[in-house]
Amino acid sequence: MYDYVPEPDLSQLRVIFNRARHDAGLTYDQLAARSGLSRQTLINLSQGRHYGDLQTWLRLSATFEVGLDDLLSPVWPDEER
Repeated sequence: MYDYVPEPDLSQLRVIFNRARHDAGLTYDQLAARSGLSRQTLINLSQGRHYGDLQTWLRLSATFEVGLDDLLSPVWPDEER
């Protein structure tokens, strides 16, 4: 297995969020209404000012209809996947 726990690249969260939102074709207002997250939280995620917490990403994965593991897999370095 691993001799160490790899560090996730949290800067990828902004990229993941923006890609998923654009792929879903949702505005911030539409995504806020569907996910129950505030528009400001979504904008902060989009701009990398906030990483969100587990509840945030669980809501987003449900809204985007994708598993949490699949949604967040890009935070792990390629050699660790």
